Amino acid sequence: MRLAELYDGFLVDLDGVVWLGHEMLPGAAETLNGLEAAGKPVAFVTNSPRLSPSEQAAILAKGGVEVSERWVVTAGSTLIATAIEHFGQGARGIATGTDSFRRQAEEAGIELLPHSEWRAAEAVLVSGHSGFDYDELKAASMAARAGAMLAATGRDPTMPMPDGYWPGTGSILAAIETASGRSGIVTGKPERPIFEAGLEAIGLADRVVRSGAGEAAQPVDGARVAMVGDRADTDVGGAQAAGLDGILVGGHEAEGVTPDHRIDDIAGLMLETG
Repeated sequence: MRLAELYDGFLVDLDGVVWLGHEMLPGAAETLNGLEAAGKPVAFVTNSPRLSPSEQAAILAKGGVEVSERWVVTAGSTLIATAIEHFGQGARGIATGTDSFRRQAEEAGIELLPHSEWRAAEAVLVSGHSGFDYDELKAASMAARAGAMLAATGRDPTMPMPDGYWPGTGSILAAIETASGRSGIVTGKPERPIFEAGLEAIGLADRVVRSGAGEAAQPVDGARVAMVGDRADTDVGGAQAAGLDGILVGGHEAEGVTPDHRIDDIAGLMLETG
């Protein structure tokens, strides 16, 4: 039996699983298209906030995988939703992030303030980008120190790229936390909301069979869903905490986390199990 046959749907990480630097990894497109042909719905759940869901869906399409943007769930999307949940439309914030992330926030109804107006900020939204500088650190940390909600897309210290590991959002968040003396909340993996958003995207939120302790009674027609990712701490550990199975791609271990399955690459979903 193939590993894919054990599950009714999948949540799949992007960086390090489907692509590196937006270049599709060998076998990724064929595997994802094979899952679709087998009737296994897939939502792409990523901590990368640099591009919008529509932009990431376009990259997948260029790589040979046609998906709707509603099947791409980013930590940027969940961060924006959290700010609006707390402060409503028109929330005022200081943001670190790419132009794409900032555009998403503004289109969702968040008023992004210039750095000089940090005193008026209700929220500090931390999203990784290569242009992070001292002015951003100063505005974000001072707003957080003054009482603004400090929230980030994730704590991943690094992200995999073709030439090695680049600093991730977690590195930027650590700098802001150090400068402000505040601890931020996280809206991406390993926190539960982003996994729930993925289940909603594939239409299985009300049917998924939970394996975690303390979960509610399972539905009669329950579906089994697994998260496929290359980080044991955020992908596998977060999925298991949400009552889902975790499939680890590669060898990124984490203390106290035991994956339900291990595969060398995403193509391993289509290999016969022992």
